[in-house]
Amino acid sequence: MFGMGITEILLIAIVAVIALGPEKLPDAMVKIAKMFNSVKKGISDAKTTLDNELNIAELKEEANKFKAQIEDTKSSLSIENKFDLGLDDILKDDLEASKNYNEVEKIKEKFAKVNEDKAQKSKDEKFSLKNSEEVK
Repeated sequence: MFGMGITEILLIAIVAVIALGPEKLPDAMVKIAKMFNSVKKGISDAKTTLDNELNIAELKEEANKFKAQIEDTKSSLSIENKFDLGLDDILKDDLEASKNYNEVEKIKEKFAKVNEDKAQKSKDEKFSLKNSEEVK
């Protein structure tokens, strides 16, 4: 039990019977048993508390690891948000180019119309010159 053999236990029992007498021995054994139980319970409670504290420490350590991972992810996301591909500028340039293209097309249409008008006037002048020569 406590590193004692049967002979030591018998020796202690004989001394206890002689010292306490047969009347007080049962009460003394009950008190000793209660004391051992309370010591055993105290040790068990201390062990449980220590295990819980160690478990809490492990949980805190894991929580700190997760927190560090979240912070790393957060910082990498903020870096990615700062990384600008210039898509807004490209879209603005495309929109301006589209507007410019539309303006160029309108100008081309106007030139084509002016050229048609010139060609028509030229034809009309040639026709009127032919008619005036024929009339003469």
